[in-house]
Amino acid sequence: MSDEENKPDEKPDENAAPQVVPEPAEASAAKAAESPVAKVPEKPSETAGAPAAKPAEKPPEVPAPPPSPGVYGNMLKNKGIESTPLPLSAGVETMELAGPQLPAAIKLLRESPEAKLDFLVAVSGVDSADTYDSVYHLWSYHKLDELVVKVRTAKASVPADKLPEVPSISTYWTTADWHERETYDLVGIRYIGHRYLRRILNPWDWEGHPLRRDYKQPVDALNNKHPDSMR
Repeated sequence: MSDEENKPDEKPDENAAPQVVPEPAEASAAKAAESPVAKVPEKPSETAGAPAAKPAEKPPEVPAPPPSPGVYGNMLKNKGIESTPLPLSAGVETMELAGPQLPAAIKLLRESPEAKLDFLVAVSGVDSADTYDSVYHLWSYHKLDELVVKVRTAKASVPADKLPEVPSISTYWTTADWHERETYDLVGIRYIGHRYLRRILNPWDWEGHPLRRDYKQPVDALNNKHPDSMR
């Protein structure tokens, strides 16, 4: 008999850990495919089916407080002349005066030591939506300060065949002589008290005022639609 046949039968040790025989890779893959796997439920899309987010509502705009009288407005008030403060013009105090009060206010603004606005920069006119505005820019060489004054005439108060009327200040500044003529010519504001109010840029018989909103360009040798014209 061989030595292997004469070996005594070996009994398995009951306390020994069971031996795990690894399965072939193909068998493991097959079992994995057959066994049900608990799938993690997918989270629903945050945007799918959800109502569109409303845009954030802007807070209501708080209206700006009305402008308050400035240095020159308070000075005129102390002298008995009322003015209406307007929004600043490029940082410059701006006020509105009634036409009849303009000459007295101009005299005080020019001669009083509190103001000394002794230089007239310009007089101009504006055809606004509802008013005809005569605008005055004043400067002080003593204080190095300036002021804008407006005289507004409501369009509804001007008859169709008339022009808005504003007192002339040419008696205080000779510069206003030419400036008021230019404003009369282009915007059609008549300055009462001017010594010789006539057109200064256009011929004396020109029809209409070129800077008016309702101005219609005349058709003549210089303003027709011919290609050789200057229009």
